[in-house]
Amino acid sequence: MKNKIEFPAGRNGSLLSSTRKAALTFLTASLGTFLISSAAIAQEAPPPPGVIVEPAREEVIEEERVFSGRTEAISQVALIARVGGFLEPLEFKEGQTVQQGDLLFVIQQEPYEFSVEQSQANLESAQAKVDLAKVDFDRKEQLVNRDTISVSELDTARANLKEANAALALRQADLKLSELDLSYTEIRAPLDGQIGTAAFKEGAYVNANSGTLATITSLDPIRVAFPVPQALILQSQRADNLVTDNILIRIRLSDGKFYQHNGKLDFLEAEANPGTDTVTAYAIFDNPDHLLFDHQLVDVVANAKDATPVLVVSQSALLLDQEGPYVLKVNDKDVVEQQRISVVDQINGLVIVGSGLEKGDLVITSGIQKVRPGIKVNAQLAGQ
Repeated sequence: MKNKIEFPAGRNGSLLSSTRKAALTFLTASLGTFLISSAAIAQEAPPPPGVIVEPAREEVIEEERVFSGRTEAISQVALIARVGGFLEPLEFKEGQTVQQGDLLFVIQQEPYEFSVEQSQANLESAQAKVDLAKVDFDRKEQLVNRDTISVSELDTARANLKEANAALALRQADLKLSELDLSYTEIRAPLDGQIGTAAFKEGAYVNANSGTLATITSLDPIRVAFPVPQALILQSQRADNLVTDNILIRIRLSDGKFYQHNGKLDFLEAEANPGTDTVTAYAIFDNPDHLLFDHQLVDVVANAKDATPVLVVSQSALLLDQEGPYVLKVNDKDVVEQQRISVVDQINGLVIVGSGLEKGDLVITSGIQKVRPGIKVNAQLAGQ
């Protein structure tokens, strides 16, 4: 038979009772602490969300449009020989600037000088025949009045005089033609400009079928052609911005620098390009130093002059829904309001506001996703 250990009933009951009392006391204290903490959390309101705001402001927007353009000479003339002959030494240096009337090419003149002299001699001979026919007519007219000769002889004298005058007119025309041909032996510059290379040199035989002897290009002023989208033209027409005095046009060269002379819008083509839906515009630039060349590729930069201030906000403040554009505005009580606006344009990260806001109104630009209309926010100005 195994030994059995027994505790006194009074001692064992006292130990269990103490343990239960301690556990109950611990649970009661923990529950009380939890309830107190929950009540404190429930009583504390969450802080208002923080947002970044900026005031609606007035700014002068220098809207800049950049187009790809190409320079064009306003005038370009190809020099062509009108008479045949051998070229004398050139009267110019290739590539130089020439003035209107400068002598450039000379075709051998001796044959044409001989032709002029011959025409002059023929003219003098014809003039002598006219003088003789006039004397004969006057004499026979007097004899007819005296009934010495018949009227038929006077008619013959009159016809001879008319024939002599016709021959004289023909010789005069021959002389003018010979003098004109002689003048064509000197080819002069028809305009101011820069002359290119000579296709024929001294001793070459040229005539009207020889083609271009050299080309003169007028570079001052010079024109720049650039395509403009039709939508932009319509927008500018509605805003009355196509007036030439309202547009500043500049050229940016291949080195990234702006050309020193500003241009002026000249005209728009009457036809649009159906492939690109653009209209070619032309601007005029002074080019006294010939820094611009014909068919040179440039960037055309256009913007409005003396632009008036407009009300703007940052593009990050703009929101859209089915009803249109709006912003979230913070009032003087730091409460968010939804504000409908009309948008004129969006340029360089800014929204031009037509209506709906006033200067100084605070709009939310950052933290928009954390707020909704009607709640209070902790607004901080951008940059602070």
